[in-house]
Amino acid sequence: MPTLSDDHFFTWEHSAISLLTMAITSIPHRWKYDVFVSFRGDDIRKNFMDHMFNDFKQKGIYAFRDDRELPKGEEISPHLYKAIEESRFLIVVFSKNYASSSWCLQELVKILECKQIDCPKYEVQTIFYDAKPDVVRKQTESYAEAFAKHQLSNRPEVDNWKEALSMAANLSGWDLEDMTNGYEYKFINCISKDILKILCDGPLHVGENLVGVDFHFDKLNLSRFVGSDKVNMIGICGISGIGKTTLSRAIYNLMYVHFDGSCFCEGVSKQQGATQVQMQMIGKIMKTENLKISSVAEGAMVIKQRMSCQRVLLVFDDVDDHEQLEAIAGSHTWFCPGSLIIFTAKDKQLLRSHRVDEIHDMDFLDEDRSLELFRSYAFKEKVSSTDFEEVSQKVVKYVQGHPLALKVLGRFLYGKTVSQWESELERLKVHPNEKIQRVLRLSYDGLDPYQKNILLDIACLFVGEKSDFVASVLDGCNFFADTNMQVLVDKSLITISSNMSLQMHDLIQAMTRAIVHEESMMHGKQIRLLISSNVYNVSSQNKVALTEAVEVLVLSLEKFSQKVHIDANDFAHMKKLRILKIYQEESIFEQKLELKGHNVIFSGNLYYLSNELSLFYWHGCPFKYLPSDFYPENIVAIDLSYSNIKHFWTTPKCFRRLKVMKLRYCCNLTTTPDFSEITNLEELDFEGCVNLSTLHPSIGMLKKLVVLNLIDCTRVRSFPSKVEMDSLQVLILSGCLKVDKLSEDLGNIKSLTELHADRTAITEVPSFVSSLINLESLSFGGQGRIQPRWWTSITAPFGLLSKQQHPPKSVSLAGLHMLKYLNLSYCNLVQVPDGLGGLSCLEHLNLQGNNLLELPESIVGLHMLESLNLIGNNFTSLPGSLSQLSHLKDLNVSGCKKLEVLPELPPSLFAISAPDCTSLRDVSKDSFRNRYNNFHNCPKLFKNVTIDSEGCISKTQCLDSSITTQGIIHQLSAFLGYYGLQTSRCEYFLQDNVNFYLDILYFGNSIPEWFTNRSRENQVKVELPSNWCYDKFRGFGTCAVFKCKKPLNKSKGFSVNNFDGASLTPEDHFEEFLKKEVIGIQDSYLIWLNYTRYTRGWEESKNFVTFSFLEENNEDVEVKECGVRLICDEDIQQEADLSMLQGLPTPTTQHGAMLRLRGNEGHLLTPGCLDWSCNVDNQHGSDIDICRTESKHISDYYLMYLLVTYPVDNQFHEYMVGMIRDVDAALLLTAEDFTTMWKVMSQVWIDILAYAVTHCRGFHQEQ
Repeated sequence: MPTLSDDHFFTWEHSAISLLTMAITSIPHRWKYDVFVSFRGDDIRKNFMDHMFNDFKQKGIYAFRDDRELPKGEEISPHLYKAIEESRFLIVVFSKNYASSSWCLQELVKILECKQIDCPKYEVQTIFYDAKPDVVRKQTESYAEAFAKHQLSNRPEVDNWKEALSMAANLSGWDLEDMTNGYEYKFINCISKDILKILCDGPLHVGENLVGVDFHFDKLNLSRFVGSDKVNMIGICGISGIGKTTLSRAIYNLMYVHFDGSCFCEGVSKQQGATQVQMQMIGKIMKTENLKISSVAEGAMVIKQRMSCQRVLLVFDDVDDHEQLEAIAGSHTWFCPGSLIIFTAKDKQLLRSHRVDEIHDMDFLDEDRSLELFRSYAFKEKVSSTDFEEVSQKVVKYVQGHPLALKVLGRFLYGKTVSQWESELERLKVHPNEKIQRVLRLSYDGLDPYQKNILLDIACLFVGEKSDFVASVLDGCNFFADTNMQVLVDKSLITISSNMSLQMHDLIQAMTRAIVHEESMMHGKQIRLLISSNVYNVSSQNKVALTEAVEVLVLSLEKFSQKVHIDANDFAHMKKLRILKIYQEESIFEQKLELKGHNVIFSGNLYYLSNELSLFYWHGCPFKYLPSDFYPENIVAIDLSYSNIKHFWTTPKCFRRLKVMKLRYCCNLTTTPDFSEITNLEELDFEGCVNLSTLHPSIGMLKKLVVLNLIDCTRVRSFPSKVEMDSLQVLILSGCLKVDKLSEDLGNIKSLTELHADRTAITEVPSFVSSLINLESLSFGGQGRIQPRWWTSITAPFGLLSKQQHPPKSVSLAGLHMLKYLNLSYCNLVQVPDGLGGLSCLEHLNLQGNNLLELPESIVGLHMLESLNLIGNNFTSLPGSLSQLSHLKDLNVSGCKKLEVLPELPPSLFAISAPDCTSLRDVSKDSFRNRYNNFHNCPKLFKNVTIDSEGCISKTQCLDSSITTQGIIHQLSAFLGYYGLQTSRCEYFLQDNVNFYLDILYFGNSIPEWFTNRSRENQVKVELPSNWCYDKFRGFGTCAVFKCKKPLNKSKGFSVNNFDGASLTPEDHFEEFLKKEVIGIQDSYLIWLNYTRYTRGWEESKNFVTFSFLEENNEDVEVKECGVRLICDEDIQQEADLSMLQGLPTPTTQHGAMLRLRGNEGHLLTPGCLDWSCNVDNQHGSDIDICRTESKHISDYYLMYLLVTYPVDNQFHEYMVGMIRDVDAALLLTAEDFTTMWKVMSQVWIDILAYAVTHCRGFHQEQ
């Protein structure tokens, strides 16, 4: 049988041992031999020792033999010493002439030295063959004669040898005459049995490929249990198959040598009774085989008596019952100080109640360890081939770090092809592996009925939901949720994340859904009915049967293979229904006014709904009214978003448990219910209820309400005047266009952290805001509110909008020390609010669309500011203190047309957006470095830039308007150098920076000769060489000559496909560039030159690749010619000094060129980006501005003309919007703008009409 010395028991131990930093020399040994025997060869080699070595061999005991193991012709002593150190059993055979050999005596001294070492612990035994112990101890008879000869030789070790013999003679040993009356065969058999008995107490087999064990060793810090002065009890917990038994075996193997006795009791829960475990433990520790225990109580007494005098290591694997624990390890006091007791269990509470000292949770493996474990079973080598890399990642993602599942799937997929792997993965999503499911099912089977119901409910519809909300819903079902959910957590069936949401491993969820499916197969007993494209097959029937047994109905509104019919009349059968969830995922219907994209059809009448409901979700409910007798007293959550509901109840209802009510986008709803008796409501959501006009006053008295959302309730006229919402944290009134004031009582709500009142009729920040000391997010103003626009000049004579023409009264923000987000956009501010510089926690500041003339230097106090939005303000410069904002990442000054100079900016800045800053003439040179820069349409910024004959850049007078090819190249080279880039192809493709893309748009009609792969169409096929090597691939260059037949609305730029059609396209990164720069440039050939260093995905490239240019614009674009060249190391070496701009043809116009640099993370978020246009038809840009100015006046007159001519009705409204849009696209007047304008103007219709007739008569007659 295998013994302790087998290498496969110990290969893991070598690496794991290094993790234990012990002060003493206590490193567990990797034994090479089981036995080393010290004997006098001349006495017994050919008889007794030969028989004993043969018996060892037959019994699998690996013994060292000096005549076979030592190399011939070498010194024997060093090898003997090493053999002694590498053997667990050290046996000394005292024969008549043993003491006459100096080698034997030296071996004896070494053996006794090893005996003094605690770790590794050597087993030293003596055999008295034909020499009595007293002779050896006192060195008489033949031993005296031997020492007389040693003394004549003047050996200095003689005294040490005598002492060693005396010590060895006092050790317990085997005596040939006393034990077997001289019969050597029986004597040898006894010795072998005794050795085997101890060897079998050695390490346990833990299998190969122990991944992650070292992590747990580190976390447990096992060295602290060696030499401890107290009894230590620890627990190891986790879901079935997570590796608890494997870890406990590994710990046992690592630690048992440090204790006087040890025992590993495996599968305690599966053994017939506690007495069986007691007998196994006592027998192992006491080294007895015939122990009989008649009762658990007797066994407990034996354990207390026998275990209290020696340090023991006990491991009890898979305990699942309190009585088991009480019987085998009832208390710390049962054991000797220094003992270590380890339990493994699925239930953390079981160990917690037993008062173990600590519990170690077994987590799932991370991705790297999962891959390592999976590969060790799926492949011969631990490193998989590249062909299997992607699908291996998919397997690991599916399993999510469950060790047993990784092993099972690894073995199952071993030797199969990639396509078979892919097919098997798809099958597993529908039919999970049975072996894995059986193991996981063990945890489910140990639950009581309430816990099973809760687990199945969570798996079906509550994964990702807040744990307290789920507990409330399940309590409404009388499931005692708080206690039983904790049981599920303790059994590792669910987890609660850091944000308090419920999570469940995918394999556990698959196991529970399989159980639900089993329920559905039992006719008339289907408790949970799940209807979705993943779990519901409607191929054979398209009408869903709603039966009396159903307690949970979950219907996902999505595209099925055919239409699914639900008859509302069938709800009358469902008396036990406690959870109804008909929903569409938020990402699908967000910001829509109705649900779309599903083919679920509801018919019949809704006469009945179960009053047992604790959760009632019905997105898009087609019915206007709920049943009159519907009164679910235990209801916790109602969500009827996107429904046709008109109202709920006319008299107050007492729903004491109701916490959440969502009625988003219920467009028929005009008034809210009376909430007087719903005292525990925490969340109320009316977002998008565009016809809601009246809020019941009881809303203001909801003392436990935490969130109130009224986004885009455009007809709500007022907010409750009396407010006692003591728990309110979030109040959102954004888009409530008619709300013009808020109750001062809101200032008393100290819990308020978010207040959003943007896009309302509120013209000033209320004074009570300064008292909201816990506020973290604040919004007022906002685009889309009623505010002065170009039509203000018409209404000004009548005093309209006069309140908004004056700066609002400033409110001090000095006390809002917790504020992180502040939005005061479009508030008509001419100066920033008082105390702004003291908001030390502020991270995001939005002052867009105001009339600010300056920013104060006190802005330096915004130490944590990350983003600053100053779009469309009127200042000419920014404060120099901006450079001290060390956390600032994003600065946006777009459309600040009076801004002339940008100061020095902080190095932390990630992106600066300054398009349409038409007066901007100066920025710091460092502003361009290592960040995203957008200076589009800043004509003055580079106006005074010139390039000398050597390509150096400086700011002087304007260049001459005539542009030559050499001038263009010099200019582009200079700007690249200005930005820190070299124009040499070699240096560009080798440099280590973030600019992965360089695009140049240039007026010309031919491509440089350098592009070796060319085509007269819009596609280029590039054959890869036979020696193609991805590691030497550095990127590629492309060039296309094209002409726009009409302005581009969209463009994908170019795409790259591998030989098999797989995409190698880096990004659709050129789309916005083309749309911005090429729109309006027609009937002129353009050269688009691109260099790309981004090579991700090209690892799979082989045979050939295909480049396609502007393929989505075949009708709008004529591609004259295109070219491609791949760049590898050898190309760079051959063309070290060639410029990327070499070979550009003579420009066909005098419009110049455009250049853009981009990084690898996207245009707006990557440092190292520059966006500007150089000498690109600036006169044309001016013409556009002039056209816009003229169109603006024309639109004014058209508006007045329409006001006079057409009646005020919906038809007029629609016609006006259409006409305004047709007047001039450059005006960009939105329907929302016009609607707002119309509401304002209709208030003084008579005066406006008179004004229009007077001032527009001439224009009217002319038209």
